[in-house]
Amino acid sequence: MEEEGNVGKHIQMLSRQIKRRMDKSVSEYEITGKQGAILLYIYDESLKRDVYAKDIEVAFNMRRASVTGILQLMEKNGLIKREENLDDGRLKKLKLTTRAEEAREKLKNEIIKVEQNLTEGISKKEIETFFTIMKKMSHNLCLKEEKEEMNFKGYKKNLKETKGKTR
Repeated sequence: MEEEGNVGKHIQMLSRQIKRRMDKSVSEYEITGKQGAILLYIYDESLKRDVYAKDIEVAFNMRRASVTGILQLMEKNGLIKREENLDDGRLKKLKLTTRAEEAREKLKNEIIKVEQNLTEGISKKEIETFFTIMKKMSHNLCLKEEKEEMNFKGYKKNLKETKGKTR
């Protein structure tokens, strides 16, 4: 089978298709699909607790710089505001603006439509299998990253020891 060696390529292709579809479905709100997803996350989570940029990093598996850029743009476009945490001034709580609140339900419905379209004709069992495989792939990549990080730290340590011996 030709596709066997191209799993990453096909995942990237599907990811781009989903991104384009999400962006198109929420474009009337002048936001991206990712901003819409973050907006809904902030809303849902803020019903239970305060939400911070770090929560977005973890929930969406994104780097700090990427989250910062998205949140700054969302703030500039009047979708969120950041409020100082009274217990720790370094932390900024994320709050939705009135504009975001008004668009929230429509955004949620658009995202649900895209999800339904994405899984149309796919059984519950196939979706469960898909998630099982995705978790395994993610785990494999995490293990590889951890191993590379350990090797890099070991290399740096050996480099320091070698420099110390030559002096």
